Amino acid sequence: MKKRGVISEYLPWLLIGIAVLAIVMITIFLLKGEGISLIDKIQNLFRGR
Repeated sequence: MKKRGVISEYLPWLLIGIAVLAIVMITIFLLKGEGISLIDKIQNLFRGR
């Protein structure tokens, strides 16, 4: 009986995670032609530049 409650608690987080993963994959696919500059953009994002 408690399995249904656990699934309903984690389902929204699972859906959010899948949506974020899909957005990241689409972004990588669209910017694939830029190559290394995409990696530089991500590194600068984490460095705060």
